[in-house]
Amino acid sequence: MRRAKYAPKRLESALFAGEMGGMGNAKVATMASLEVVRWAGAAVVLAAVLVAPTSRVAYAAAPAELEAETCAAGLEALPTGGCFAEAVASVPQARGLLVYLHGMYAPAQLGEELERQGRVAKLATARGYAVLALRGQKGECTTAELSRWWCWPSNERNVQDGEAFVARWAPSFEAVQGRIGAVPRVLLGFSNGAYFAAQIALRGLAPFDAVVVAHGGPTRPVKAVGATPPVLLITADQDPSDGEMRRLDADLTKESYPHAIVSRAGGHSLPNWDIESALSFFEQPKSGS
Repeated sequence: MRRAKYAPKRLESALFAGEMGGMGNAKVATMASLEVVRWAGAAVVLAAVLVAPTSRVAYAAAPAELEAETCAAGLEALPTGGCFAEAVASVPQARGLLVYLHGMYAPAQLGEELERQGRVAKLATARGYAVLALRGQKGECTTAELSRWWCWPSNERNVQDGEAFVARWAPSFEAVQGRIGAVPRVLLGFSNGAYFAAQIALRGLAPFDAVVVAHGGPTRPVKAVGATPPVLLITADQDPSDGEMRRLDADLTKESYPHAIVSRAGGHSLPNWDIESALSFFEQPKSGS
């Protein structure tokens, strides 16, 4: 048992109203303890895409209409999209490229998301990873009340948009590879972005060497297609998405999909412990997928 502390954060009620389905509002508790559950020979994924919308808003915004990228301190906005940070200078070559998918957020919550993005980049680059933080799209949330929020495909009503999202990443991946070379590529998704990360892993939307799904859940049907990169699931005992994560765990087990799950005390957030757990998972030797 490991212990850590962080300040509890209040979650917007809209987060649980539509994109998280029938979970209802929940009070976020302070993290008091961290419990790691490991499965022998299994890998872990973190996916954060929240489910259960009631009405689909228009899939708007062609790439040319997207707003200018805003990045946390220490990351640069790429002309091709995304925020990029190289590994620390003391590392001769990046050990890999960590792709980060945020949770859904409103324009007024940009500062909160940049704080998370900055911590992901700081911790990952210190351990030798380059980081590419990508951004979802306004209009992708499937409830009208969230039409101005930045979201990813996260449920059965917008899962068909996933291929188009991934296709738009190609120029940024090419630009990054030109700077750091061909390195292993790993994926970390939080909340709404975790749901999409799980889709990417299970549906083979893009090649990744390992995936972490943090505080998200499954998009049904859960059926592996193609390669099966190892996945780590990160959940928390007072997170409204914990039930969804447990269902994803059960679904992956039925599919004999290589994965593991870790749990901590606390609520819906991405504290440093979650990020460090993801990095440790990425650094573990992986068997062929």
